[in-house]
Amino acid sequence: MKRFYKKFTAVLMAAMLCVGTLTGCEALDTTLPKQEVQTEKKEKGRKANPKKALEKIYASLGKRAGLVEPTPEQLETVVGLNLDNIKESYVRYIETDFGANDVYILLPKPGENEKGESYRENVLTDLKERKDNRTREFSNYDVYNSSSIAENAIIFERGGYVVMLMTEDNDLARQIIEKYIPEKLNL
Repeated sequence: MKRFYKKFTAVLMAAMLCVGTLTGCEALDTTLPKQEVQTEKKEKGRKANPKKALEKIYASLGKRAGLVEPTPEQLETVVGLNLDNIKESYVRYIETDFGANDVYILLPKPGENEKGESYRENVLTDLKERKDNRTREFSNYDVYNSSSIAENAIIFERGGYVVMLMTEDNDLARQIIEKYIPEKLNL
């Protein structure tokens, strides 16, 4: 008889356990949201960190001779940027004698200047001109494949920033930019 009660109790407990676990399954949705939704939520909550992006890009390139972190004066005289159009700038470039591995991350001022010109458009024009100048610099002095690197520079926008990548691996640099600068900023 004791044996019967033990078996009966064990079967009864197993049945209660099964019923208890099945009753909550309908109310609990364990499916994950689509990947796009998760990425969008992550990006909305993140702040842009262009300085960190710049550091990571150059860490991936390794030590480079001739790396310049330009002063505001050099941004105007050497790079050719009009600082009146720019709210923030994160720029590194390599001196011509050491090849091309340049990164320009610029945040244009919002709106237009007194002439009705878009600050963003002016920044884009300055970067296109810089690309053309670098391409000309390396046309007769192609050190470290710099002519090809300059010609293949890409200019794009991300999270309000205007970016020009002139590196050996623009795809990797762009992935880093996309990681540290979300598509939409929480302003």
